[in-house]
Amino acid sequence: MANKNVKVVKKSKTKTFNWNKVFFYLKTLVNNGIVKEVGIRHWISSIFIFFLSIFISVIPVLTTEATRQGSTGINNQYNDILTEGLYDYVNNSEAPDLQIIDHELLVVGSSAGSESFFTKEIEQTNHRIDFYFIDAREGNMSFTDQANSIIENNPNLQSRVFFGTDYFQIYIVNPNTMQAMGMASGGYNHMEDIPSFKEYIKEGVDTSLSITEVKSAYMNNLYSFVNDGYLDLRGQQVGMYTGICLAINGGITLIVVPVLFLMARGKNNPNRTLKFYQIMGITFHSTLSPAIVALIIGYIMGGTFQYMSMLFVMCFGFRAMWLAMKYLRPPVEY
Repeated sequence: MANKNVKVVKKSKTKTFNWNKVFFYLKTLVNNGIVKEVGIRHWISSIFIFFLSIFISVIPVLTTEATRQGSTGINNQYNDILTEGLYDYVNNSEAPDLQIIDHELLVVGSSAGSESFFTKEIEQTNHRIDFYFIDAREGNMSFTDQANSIIENNPNLQSRVFFGTDYFQIYIVNPNTMQAMGMASGGYNHMEDIPSFKEYIKEGVDTSLSITEVKSAYMNNLYSFVNDGYLDLRGQQVGMYTGICLAINGGITLIVVPVLFLMARGKNNPNRTLKFYQIMGITFHSTLSPAIVALIIGYIMGGTFQYMSMLFVMCFGFRAMWLAMKYLRPPVEY
């Protein structure tokens, strides 16, 4: 007689992760045959791959612009005139001081606008820099209009610093070639009150240092000032450049879909039975590896926005051409 107290323990069947499926999908990074197969069978998942790839492709531009410092444009070998001009201005007791109160800059003891309130010339190089104050408060011309007017009235190309009530701009010119070699701009929205710009530049500078070291310390403080002023502009640059790259990379990918679809419509092409959404699935699945390659090259080589914005386009262009010529064309007849 069976014992009723005996319990039968059933073995639970645990599902093991299917790594073979993962490796199969990873092959789409390099194998266009599998891209074609996956794109035809799983075209819905290709939409996710498309958005993922486009996002990956813009990461170099996004991070580069998000970490860019406003002082980069004036921190170069041609900023000697700015260094000399800043040093002389800060230590000139007769030159009017600047102050920032409630995110608005005013010049103390001067109403200069069309005339510079401080000028520095280097006779050996015939180089000159002028400091201007632009009152762009309500009722006056805009900062840009006044700056352009000053430049038009003083056509000789030279280095200039414009301090406006809401914005500032710095231009550095190479005295040998008379070409613009550096620029920085920004506003005061992220700055705390600065009762004295001269004291701000002198802050933390040891007076026992050599003149060269003092000038370098002054410039470092100016770089901090410019970097704080660039924060608003940097946010705009990040949004603008990232948006441009998203539009370019996404637009090119979407254009390639109908191109490949038309290429497969040939009379003798065995792929002419493929539907538009299947061609779309193939195209979208082929975007991931170009996006990863563009990401790697973008971080390794860096470069300008114009260069990085074309990385994905070039990489994807090569793969789309390879895919079309090998897997979507009609058979070669001998």
